Amino acid sequence: MRISCAVVAIVFSAALAPRIPPEFGKYPGESHLLTRSHALLLDTKAKRRFRTVLRSEAAEGANFNGHYRVASWGCGTNCIQWAIADLSNGKVWMAPEPAHSCWFPDASSDSRVMDWFEMYKNSSLLYLHTCQDSGNHRTFDSRSVYAWSGGTLQLLRVEPIDLTGG
Repeated sequence: MRISCAVVAIVFSAALAPRIPPEFGKYPGESHLLTRSHALLLDTKAKRRFRTVLRSEAAEGANFNGHYRVASWGCGTNCIQWAIADLSNGKVWMAPEPAHSCWFPDASSDSRVMDWFEMYKNSSLLYLHTCQDSGNHRTFDSRSVYAWSGGTLQLLRVEPIDLTGG
């Protein structure tokens, strides 16, 4: 029995495709960028102020929703500002306010520490991890769940982060 190379290639590439959590799969991403990235449209004072980091991040390529780049940069201790750049047309969406985490002395030894964002290139869903209660001794204790739609993020819900595994 002969197996065609095309069938083997499809099965092999499907096996190598990154697995994403089920909720992210419910929000399929847009098409991937097949051409060179568009120059960013820096049409506001805030976008021009952060042009260096925005351009640097955009040069790294898409990391979200097919052809978008989520970029972030520090704005002080436990603070980030962030934006989403559409690499297909250069439009930049700026987050309306910075995101904050909490700090405590042993944060580096806490196995529960996660990144600010959870996102996938093949999904339009994005989690932003933040901290609401600095007394909880955790870096992040809540997540804002967003879906990208119509050129902006739509907040679906804000929920506590359960790190107990239960």
